[in-house]
Amino acid sequence: MLERRALLRGTLQGLALAALPRAILAESRGTPDELSIAYPTDINGWDPLGVNPLQSALIKCLFDQPLTVDDQLRYGPSVVTYHRWLDTHCRTLELCLRDGIRFHNGDRLTTRDLRFSFVDRARQAPGSLLAGVWSGIEEIEILSEQKAIIHLRYPMAFAPAMLADVPSYLVPADYYQTVGSSGFAKAPVGSGPYRLVEYRQGERVVLEANLDYWRGPPPIRRLVFLISRDAIARAAMLQAGKAGLTMNLSVRETRRLGNLPGLAQSIRPSTAIVLLQMVNQGALRNRDVRLALHHALDKPAISSGLFGGCAVPIWVPAGPDMPGHVEGFRIDHDPERARQLLAGAGHGPQRPLQLNLYTTKGALPADLEMAQAVQYMWQAIGIEVHLKVLSPSLLIAYQNQGRLDGPVLRGWNPAAGDPATYSGFLMHPAMSFALFKSDDIAARLDPLMAEPNDEIRFAGFRNFDRWQVEQGYSIPLFQSPATFVYRDDLHFTAHPSGLLFPTALGWCHD
Repeated sequence: MLERRALLRGTLQGLALAALPRAILAESRGTPDELSIAYPTDINGWDPLGVNPLQSALIKCLFDQPLTVDDQLRYGPSVVTYHRWLDTHCRTLELCLRDGIRFHNGDRLTTRDLRFSFVDRARQAPGSLLAGVWSGIEEIEILSEQKAIIHLRYPMAFAPAMLADVPSYLVPADYYQTVGSSGFAKAPVGSGPYRLVEYRQGERVVLEANLDYWRGPPPIRRLVFLISRDAIARAAMLQAGKAGLTMNLSVRETRRLGNLPGLAQSIRPSTAIVLLQMVNQGALRNRDVRLALHHALDKPAISSGLFGGCAVPIWVPAGPDMPGHVEGFRIDHDPERARQLLAGAGHGPQRPLQLNLYTTKGALPADLEMAQAVQYMWQAIGIEVHLKVLSPSLLIAYQNQGRLDGPVLRGWNPAAGDPATYSGFLMHPAMSFALFKSDDIAARLDPLMAEPNDEIRFAGFRNFDRWQVEQGYSIPLFQSPATFVYRDDLHFTAHPSGLLFPTALGWCHD
């Protein structure tokens, strides 16, 4: 089997390398108005209820979000032109919608659609990501077609940031209720910059520009997404001239392709992070054990070995360019200190700590390999580590059933980088994403969730995250790199979220 895979890999790369770059790469352009993108994932469905961050490039083409995130990770106006808190504890948010926006079918976008998108649909799908984020909405009070007030059940200071994040998309109430969920999935209608004209599941998505888009028509009038989960196949498409852009290749492959004539590359940190979530069960109830696990890890070595040094080691759930970053704070790699902490907790060669480590395989770049590196480093300090590989759906099931009894390797990617959307979701005991349930956590987080001043709130989260990492409640690992390879005559600027924004693409003029 391994020989067969190696032969396939070599054949694909050989065929691609045999191409004449300048002549054949021209095929990927087709016409000045068209771009083909070799894309790493299909869509779960055209109803944005269940979209994940990687699929957002497709969903963003069809659907607008109330707010947007700029290249400095600041959220700002989009469909919503103005918002403000009407109280001092972040439970009453006033919104004003842009007038004159229309859905693809001609319906006007109003506050009724806002209410349907966030209240009715969340109630209809209680197990969805939409409900997981927005179940805190008690009601949306409609004041006029352009003005509304969101009433929240509990403080949500991060609500504006989440209005620019997954899964906050606007759908037309009348059309959706007329055709139903299945009809909408077959013929989706949004107010976004593109319309869906063709979809072949697992193969391709064809989009055409919405010439009446309220921001103006997008520069590229036709987008073709060629779906392939296989990174080798996507690289071959790019080299053979069948695509003008691809993403989520390994750092090594991105560098190799980006150095070829006619191609360019982008490798930069994103708002996506990887961390180890702790559970307060068994030996992990002991702070010394949790800190020993952190001291045992050589994060720069893992980054160098798996990501060419491009995964930025982090010690709180934020990278250096994010508002939650704590300058100068770190937990040193110190295996001897780790052994001392374990010994103080009663573990050593005669009584080794037994630990399960949970991970996925293929859900994140090099997730299994990261888990294996962590396993190796923990074993080096005398821990017997049992690696448990679960599918993403099974991992969620284990979490919901309370079956996780050891650290969990997890990826997390809020687009806006707001620290409340990291520790606020991953640490607060009331949140379904949290694994380590502890009363001392809620007491520190609750005031921050009710703080309307972003600067004060960000400073509070920096203090909280330093504290929770010093308690060993989580082990942040890396700020993940976002990788892109593209035609060198394609205008492309990487967004700090690591997401692809097709409306920002355009062909360079000679």
